[in-house]
Amino acid sequence: MLKIVTLPFNENIGEFEQEKLERVLGNVQIVKYQAELVKMEGKYYWTAFVECEKADKFNKNSGKDNFTQDGKEFKETNKNYMEYLTEDEMELYKILKEWRAGEAQLLGYPPYIIASNQLLANIAKTNPKNIEELSQLKGMGKRKIRDYGEELLLILENFYDMKS
Repeated sequence: MLKIVTLPFNENIGEFEQEKLERVLGNVQIVKYQAELVKMEGKYYWTAFVECEKADKFNKNSGKDNFTQDGKEFKETNKNYMEYLTEDEMELYKILKEWRAGEAQLLGYPPYIIASNQLLANIAKTNPKNIEELSQLKGMGKRKIRDYGEELLLILENFYDMKS
């Protein structure tokens, strides 16, 4: 079956509204999808064209590439991602947000196009040491690795050099 999902950007939280995604795709297995960023009347939206199957045709835990394995788990993880950061990681997260804001201003993009808050928190938490480790993080695709990978690693290295 084909589903079309449009997610508005919520400026209050600085992310796309993922609850709608959970409601629409929480009980399906995604076969393939294509997402596009759309700007309408000055607001940004992600529109995804999703080919999917009913989840009961698949092992519930085999869907690592799916948006959710368990809608509740996904929602809790995303709402509370900053709660699991240590004090140092929170400081690094703020530095990464400042870097993102600068990149966004330089390129003329909204900051969330550069990296989501969740991705920045994951970078701060995992402290990747090289491009391979960085590329393992959800949201760090080939293009982001190419465009920002070395710079992100340098920020991490400098941060931890200052701390020691």
